[in-house]
Amino acid sequence: MTPERIARLKSSFAQVSAEPRALAARFYQELFTVAPALRPLFPVDLTSLQGHFEAALALVVKNLEDMAVLQESLRDLGVQHVHWGAKPQDYFVVREAIVRAIRSASTSWSEELESDWRRAITAIAVPMLQGAAVHTAIIAEEMAAEEHAE
Repeated sequence: MTPERIARLKSSFAQVSAEPRALAARFYQELFTVAPALRPLFPVDLTSLQGHFEAALALVVKNLEDMAVLQESLRDLGVQHVHWGAKPQDYFVVREAIVRAIRSASTSWSEELESDWRRAITAIAVPMLQGAAVHTAIIAEEMAAEEHAE
């Protein structure tokens, strides 16, 4: 990611995250509007998740210069999301909901900034999906080994 992209993303994030939990509330509203079937995967009270969402996004924005630092944590997060019922196709829906939430909170939105955010969110989603895939493959291997043991 170029220094210019990183600077735009950091500036954008500072603006849209100025009010605690507002961005997260917008995200969950967007997500459940376009994907109401995902709502049952979440607790009724989203307060705690809103804090986690914003902290995680802040950590990613802070580490945009070296996303490799977060790869293992993001893969682990992908495994957790498998346990919570997330499916690979959900990541596309989530990315779009995040982009819409940021766009709605932004006073300086542009196509360039939208592209930057899509790239950043994809950089989060890909290792999460990789972690989920590896976890699923391990479960498949365990099942196959169990079948051969009988």
